Amino acid sequence: MISKKDIRPELNLSSLTPDENFQNKVLRPILKLQHDILILTFKNWSTKQKIKLTDINKDNFRELLEKSFSRNIVIRNLILGITIGQFTSEEFLVYQKNASEYNRRIFTMAKQRLFDSFDEIKKDNNS
Repeated sequence: MISKKDIRPELNLSSLTPDENFQNKVLRPILKLQHDILILTFKNWSTKQKIKLTDINKDNFRELLEKSFSRNIVIRNLILGITIGQFTSEEFLVYQKNASEYNRRIFTMAKQRLFDSFDEIKKDNNS
């Protein structure tokens, strides 16, 4: 039987602390695996918010990401769901012990991933 871990990309990153280890061995591979879903989720959410991504330049996009992730519980919960839903039971137990720190890391990495995908997000947007 194939496990959730089997479908994740392998990243060879060093870690100095247990939190970094969880980030590099669990969170980063999940976000990379879920890249397309992350993009589609953000585009769908922005359409529902009536945000015209075609009218936004890269600087404004970073500001939009910061505001969206800090003020909008819907997009935050969507991103968390996309990520946490890929945890194994053991990983979820580790996550629960330091959820606020891991959530912060998830949001930071997701924002950066979205920012780095600016051209991909603007392309084919129906807003």
